[in-house]
Amino acid sequence: MKKHIFELHNILCIGVFNGFDSLKNYPNVYTYHSIYKKINGISKYIYKLKEHGISLGNNEDWYGDWKYLLNKVDTVILSDGIRGRDIVEYIHKKNHRARIIIYYMNPNFGEGRNAPLKYKDLPCELVTFDEKNAKDYQIKFKHYYYPYMNIRSYRPYMNFKQDIFFIGEDKGRLDTLLNLKEIFESHNLKCKFLILKTKHKFYWCHRNGLINESVPYEEVIKEIKNSRAILDIVQDRQHGITYRPMEAMCFQKKLITNFEEITHYNFYNKNNIFRLGHDNMNDIEKFILTPYIPIDDEIRKEYVIENWMDSFFEVV
Repeated sequence: MKKHIFELHNILCIGVFNGFDSLKNYPNVYTYHSIYKKINGISKYIYKLKEHGISLGNNEDWYGDWKYLLNKVDTVILSDGIRGRDIVEYIHKKNHRARIIIYYMNPNFGEGRNAPLKYKDLPCELVTFDEKNAKDYQIKFKHYYYPYMNIRSYRPYMNFKQDIFFIGEDKGRLDTLLNLKEIFESHNLKCKFLILKTKHKFYWCHRNGLINESVPYEEVIKEIKNSRAILDIVQDRQHGITYRPMEAMCFQKKLITNFEEITHYNFYNKNNIFRLGHDNMNDIEKFILTPYIPIDDEIRKEYVIENWMDSFFEVV
């Protein structure tokens, strides 16, 4: 079994990192899904007051049990779920030798408590999945990983249930998605779209075509396997890849996307990826029905979680 660079370090990972449970096989990695304790009742209201700057005791009272491991690690990786500078300051105070990395896995537009500019003067490294954010804030760029990229199935799925599959929250994309579905179906392509309603948004039209609850990811994978292609519609101002391109690479599916920077990635192949707004929509049926060209394993390995972890410790 390959020995990874990160195995030479004791690492604490805090935040909502999908797939990090698989790292529990490594005794040097400690993973916690939440930075903050799960709180209810009056404690939740007190915490909300603290979030708005009202001092009510020590901030560390709200941190999870990860705080008891700080003296055992040399590296702490935080997600962009941080809600204040106090987290970094606390970690540095408890273990001033520890390397602190904040990884932004969502696009950031300079607002909110986790804005990169609010942390640049602190003893931490800022890294983002979004290429434009990296340039705008002068921080490091590192694409995300895919938790299931180790899956390698060469068995072809011949009995497809649909040609094109989409799953995701509305997030202002509903009209675009429904228009695309209509276009695809006019080209004799069968579609399955699972569009999750945005919370607290009123729906009058199309309300019967939306779903109210998230779908377990195991079911998402089944739908991907039963599809010829995956549709990827990124939000405005996003400049980093979502799961969709990595799912397509992992399960050898065609990808239809509006992500402009997709050609910057080493897995891009025009035979496998249809660029909305660039490629001819009259060719969509032909694109879907032509065979997928498998991506080289050396490229796929870059998106495996262990290799993603290694990349934080490689000497450039």
